[in-house]
Amino acid sequence: MKRACALFVAAAAILSATSGLAFADATGKRIAYVTTSTRQPFVSATASTIEREGQARGMKVTVLTAGYDSALQDQLVNDVIAQKYDFLAILTVDGQTIIPALTRAKNAGIPVVLVNNPIPDGNESLFVSYVGEDRLELGRVIARSLIDSLKDRSRGRTAILSGTMTDLTPARVIQGIKEVVATVPKVQLVAIEDARWDMAMSERAAGQLFARYTAQGGLDAIIGMADNMTHGAIQAAKAADIPVGTAPGKLINIGGSCMKFGMDHVRSGEQYSTMTVIPSRTGKAAVDVMANYFDGKPVEKFTLMPIEEITKANLEKYAQACTF
Repeated sequence: MKRACALFVAAAAILSATSGLAFADATGKRIAYVTTSTRQPFVSATASTIEREGQARGMKVTVLTAGYDSALQDQLVNDVIAQKYDFLAILTVDGQTIIPALTRAKNAGIPVVLVNNPIPDGNESLFVSYVGEDRLELGRVIARSLIDSLKDRSRGRTAILSGTMTDLTPARVIQGIKEVVATVPKVQLVAIEDARWDMAMSERAAGQLFARYTAQGGLDAIIGMADNMTHGAIQAAKAADIPVGTAPGKLINIGGSCMKFGMDHVRSGEQYSTMTVIPSRTGKAAVDVMANYFDGKPVEKFTLMPIEEITKANLEKYAQACTF
């Protein structure tokens, strides 16, 4: 009997020790958040949320930025591995080229949470959870909003200002948009421009699009994947004396994330809609995933945020969250 008790205690001690390799209290854990450019409002707000929420839970959060340089991001992940961080959170520059670095992190025993940007299907073993919106569904919601905005028009010549095309997020959003608009013949996607999530680049690209399509009767709508991009398009339209709004003869603008730019434009009627892509929500959910992992609680492989169109009708519901 004594020998059996001793074996039980020893087994329990071994189980406790091995569990502690993966699961422990989050307090004092070192978190590396490797992201893109914090000059972009959404990226900056997500980073500050992860920093704030992580520290509130006793984690030590370090934010590392790669800009839109995939080689630099790869090196930053190598540094995280070398410094033996307890967890890697990452907003990828390029979902494909980051795979070897994430494989190295996995082999080093460092768990990973993907923030906002997915990686190609079939690599689910490389991360604990993806936290963000279903990008394909986001594209569908954007497309349905576009179609609704064009309901009183006979045509819908539309251009898209895309985020960085090496990132899987824009590709999946575009796929979702195309899937829905293919069912509505009057809606034509006439151009997709890579404006790299940047307001100034979006303004330049929109100006060039306006000039290109003037002889064909102009554009009916522009979709900006982020509201700072839509803001750039609106500024370009004003510079070109193109009226913006939803009334016939005006350029319709659809946004993709509820930044203050977008909320102000929706309120004024210069923008038809934006979407509930909210960095504070995403950042908090990412920290929750890491805390649950350390506590040994179940973690969903895909932690998906709800997606809703924001128009004048429900603007105030999101006014506080969408101020970044």
